Amino acid sequence: MVAALTLTTTLAGAADSKGIVAKADLEKCVGFTVQDAAAFLGVPAPQVARHIERISKTLVVCSFAAGRATPAIAFSIEIEPSIRKAVEQMDLYRDNLSTTGDTAPWKGKLPKGAYSDIVGAGLGDEAVWTDINGTLTVRKANATIQVTLPKARPDQIKLAQTVAAKF
Repeated sequence: MVAALTLTTTLAGAADSKGIVAKADLEKCVGFTVQDAAAFLGVPAPQVARHIERISKTLVVCSFAAGRATPAIAFSIEIEPSIRKAVEQMDLYRDNLSTTGDTAPWKGKLPKGAYSDIVGAGLGDEAVWTDINGTLTVRKANATIQVTLPKARPDQIKLAQTVAAKF
């Protein structure tokens, strides 16, 4: 069972003539700064610590914490070589969520299904929320953002919109 939720924003900016996100500085979390995190967290920027972990050539994990606390913001950004590849990866992600949702300990415990597509929200070309791992995953063209922290879905949507606006 798949539920749909409607919201809106877009990834704008550095896309080439084919609609591919071409200029995304993964080393700088595509421009999401300590100041952006401070505004999101409601603390002064000097209190925010940023950590960037390069997972691969095309994937980075960005996290931000207020002081020495555990991260309050965490998201990954992946840039695929083509829109087709990014779409395939989102389809595979949905398939994996569905498979996981049909196995213990999740079977029968996900009242809205393994995931919910979020449509019309301007969160890019497609967006998926799942209770399995509590994440929001957004695809725009060949870029994918997955928000893991904060945990509340409305906060994840707000963060995804802020990050997406950096493209």
